[in-house]
Amino acid sequence: MWAFLKRNYRFLIHLPITFTFIGLMWLEAFISSNMEQASQVLYMSITEMALVVKILSIWYHRTEAWELMHELQHSVNLELRTQNEQFYWKREQRRFKWFFYIYILISLGVVYSGCTGVLFVNSYELPFAYYVPFEWRNERGYWYAYGYNVAAMTLTCISNITLDTLGCYFLFHLSLLYCLLGMRLRGLKDVGINFDQDLRGIFQLHQRVRRLTATCQSIVSPYILSQIILSAFIICFSGYRLQHVGIRANPGQFTAMLQFVSVMILQIFLPCYYGNEVTVNAHQLTNEVYNTNWLQCNPPIRRLLNSYMEHLKRPVQIRAGNFFAVGLPIFVKTINNAYSFFALLLNVSK
Repeated sequence: MWAFLKRNYRFLIHLPITFTFIGLMWLEAFISSNMEQASQVLYMSITEMALVVKILSIWYHRTEAWELMHELQHSVNLELRTQNEQFYWKREQRRFKWFFYIYILISLGVVYSGCTGVLFVNSYELPFAYYVPFEWRNERGYWYAYGYNVAAMTLTCISNITLDTLGCYFLFHLSLLYCLLGMRLRGLKDVGINFDQDLRGIFQLHQRVRRLTATCQSIVSPYILSQIILSAFIICFSGYRLQHVGIRANPGQFTAMLQFVSVMILQIFLPCYYGNEVTVNAHQLTNEVYNTNWLQCNPPIRRLLNSYMEHLKRPVQIRAGNFFAVGLPIFVKTINNAYSFFALLLNVSK
């Protein structure tokens, strides 16, 4: 029994709650009679569709993800050598850990502020609209619908956060490895017997990091692509809903919507930022080669460094589905697209 649960717990959790809840949200959107009613559920149902892509993607790439995590944690080639490297690594890891805590608190705050706000209105309202297959606008039925809503939103929120953080952590770890390569290149000052050996060790580490980059891209590319494509529509419908949720009539829902928009912008920004860090730190290696004491090297070592710099000319980019490079420019373009869709939706509604 325990072995069965261990193999299939993801289906036992997500099928009755996550996928069923998302299906009910889309059903509510399809049977809505007007745009205003549809917007109450579309902004969240599109968000949950991005979650479905993330879940299916990590299920498909689960073996690659486990192997990548195992290599990052246990590979002898990736071990830290000096005290300076250990200090830098621990400091950056602590920062990322605190980012994760803040991110999960902000995201859960969106869920529970919305769940709390509806309790102070006079009519029966659900925190996040979805199709309820029974009459829930009464004292008994409301609490059944409300309880399922809270449980489903909590699970989907935590799943969304952890999958986002997993992908961002892979990118963050890669950026640290490229920084580590730069630190080791910068440390090649003493042209002695070990210079050639240390330099070749850096080359081998670089080849391994490039291979890890390709593996990471295959894992995170589908979910980043879906997130970026859908985020423009999510922010658009969120802004449209803010136009119809009065802060005086329903302050809890209005606050929850503002928090939701902030989290959605953060959700787009994070993979773009860490993907950009991978590109920037990998590109910085060319400058780090000049910081070595290459003028004192013998001609064979200079030729080796020259070949390495030619190799560094190939850009390191995390691509989303081979359509575009993940970086800060695509974040700005996504926000611009979201505003354009929002303006178009307002004109159509009028």
